Amino acid sequence: MIHSASNLAPVFYSKMWYRYVGVSVTTTLAVFSSVLGPLYLFDILKRADGRPGTDAGIALSIMAGPFCSVALLGWFDIHARRKPLLRICKEGLELNVIGASSLDGVPLVPPIVRLMWLILTLQGFKKQTAWIPWETLRSVNVVGLPMVRSLLIDATLVYPTFHGDNLTAKVGDNIGFRDAEFQDPLESIAAAILYFGNDRDARDRLPSLGD
Repeated sequence: MIHSASNLAPVFYSKMWYRYVGVSVTTTLAVFSSVLGPLYLFDILKRADGRPGTDAGIALSIMAGPFCSVALLGWFDIHARRKPLLRICKEGLELNVIGASSLDGVPLVPPIVRLMWLILTLQGFKKQTAWIPWETLRSVNVVGLPMVRSLLIDATLVYPTFHGDNLTAKVGDNIGFRDAEFQDPLESIAAAILYFGNDRDARDRLPSLGD
């Protein structure tokens, strides 16, 4: 297939619909447990048979903490993903890295454990910008079985930090995105990266990093 700059997008956004569904459910549960828990606990509401609902109040009040934490993380995640998740620029790639965890890359970690780890360590509430200069891009591949595929970018990542007019940076290696992260097919993203990476004239018309 022949690609041109006109039919390859340089900006890719996160898939959002299932995040809105998830945060709607957790927010509803958080409000439900946060309101009804104290009402039962302080005997403002009673059970249907007229007996005190202290046990239900205790249970709902305990559940309110985890539900509120998950809902808060979900709303943060949605707000952070309003920016493009990946942007192809003149000098390289600009990535919006959200909720990177020390458990990333560790196999067989249950999703609930990963979620609780993100909340307890506050790593889930962290977002960073990462740059990949074209000179450090080594390969881009789509790997994995259907429904669990990933876009793997083998490159040197630069995490810039601005202090007034001064710029400092941390350096990392490689990054991966799951298929569910993007609105666009991973093959289209990989094709766009490779196209602009190999065509200097095409990428010279793109905006610069940080613009």
